Amino acid sequence: MRIDFANYYQPKPKQASAHSCRAKYLLFGGAMGGGKSWFLCAEAIKNAMMFNGNRLVILRKELSVARRTILVTFFSICPPEIIKSYNQSSLTITFVNGSILTFMEANISKDPLLNKIKGLEIGWAGIDEANEISKEVYQILKTRLRWVLPDGNKPRYEIRLTSNPENCWLIPTFIQSTNEDEVYIQSLTSDNYSKDSDYYKNLEEAFKDNPIMLKKYLEGDWSMIDSINQLIPNEYISNCQIQKRQNDYRSIGIDPARFGDDRTVFVVIFDGDVRKIETYQKTSISEIVTKAIELMSYYGINPENVGVDGVGIGAGVIDELASKGYRVKELIGGAKPEEVNFPDSFQPSNLRSQMFYQLRQDMKEGNIGNIQDQTLKLELGSITYEIAGDKTVKVANKDVIRKMLGSSPDIADALVYANWVKETRSGLPEGYLPAISGSINIREINGW
Repeated sequence: MRIDFANYYQPKPKQASAHSCRAKYLLFGGAMGGGKSWFLCAEAIKNAMMFNGNRLVILRKELSVARRTILVTFFSICPPEIIKSYNQSSLTITFVNGSILTFMEANISKDPLLNKIKGLEIGWAGIDEANEISKEVYQILKTRLRWVLPDGNKPRYEIRLTSNPENCWLIPTFIQSTNEDEVYIQSLTSDNYSKDSDYYKNLEEAFKDNPIMLKKYLEGDWSMIDSINQLIPNEYISNCQIQKRQNDYRSIGIDPARFGDDRTVFVVIFDGDVRKIETYQKTSISEIVTKAIELMSYYGINPENVGVDGVGIGAGVIDELASKGYRVKELIGGAKPEEVNFPDSFQPSNLRSQMFYQLRQDMKEGNIGNIQDQTLKLELGSITYEIAGDKTVKVANKDVIRKMLGSSPDIADALVYANWVKETRSGLPEGYLPAISGSINIREINGW
């Protein structure tokens, strides 16, 4: 049986380039209307028919959404002659050559241990709208590429992902990646539609009053993406990239970690700029203490201008430094906010929220500079907030950010500690911490 697939799907040049890419993991995405879903379905069909008896899966966060989106696209381009059967309840398609494709849900809130994904043995996988799915799904999916074909050979193990630009784990993993196995190919609306087409003009009209949305969804720009509840807008982050050297603030923030996936991070603020960022894996208390003393000595920073996360291993670091005569500032994010006067009805729920709001204000007012590290900028843009029922503003904890970003925002945390304690500088009483510059009010919150 010979079937001309071109009668069902004819890839545009950018799609053809993505189809020919042999990177093991590939993100194809960017603007709206860039042909992402068609590309993903065509890749599934190609790998199903190329390897007899292959096992394939396409994931979407919500199965109900998959039924009315990616599944519809699949049947629109798949020649019916190559489908042997289709099980509507399990969303499983069996091809005439014995290959099987299953559409699955990958929602970590419904399956926290991801047991459905862990139980797979596959030769190929696709992730539709990967920005909606946690990085853990992607990481586990890599380990499930282990299917052996009935003839004893192995298929071509690949994962293909699609997404519009969103502030998530895809940025460090693909957009900023230098790993030849993790490649990003951008798809633009203009790659699939003429700029004179109704579709393109409708997008231009829809986003004409929102330049950020225009760059995001029409130009596939990942650099200026603000989420609806993002604490520090990308505009503030961008404006703080240049060196300022306009004040005498000097401080150190330390976010300790030991023998885990998180990093121990040191951030030095010197003359108002982020002067140094150092990260280490698997550090002991004595190693952290030694590095802290070294940085204090080298940059001439007083212990009262050193902020250390006092939770977990941080408590041991603080005690060890104190035993050596260095009384640094202990910071516990879950503690009550510092005593300040908030004339409006909204207040920070804890010290972590207050410290991050202070950083936001300082960045807004240009009181900090030289924020150039790409990982730091990504982490700052990932910090989100919510307004609780008791009219308090709460910044998301590390676990929430880790699920979205794929890693802990350790550098951003170290920066927020350094920024918070920088005010206890020469000429001010020891232990002095100022009130938040500018009160939290509902007008500003709505503009975050």
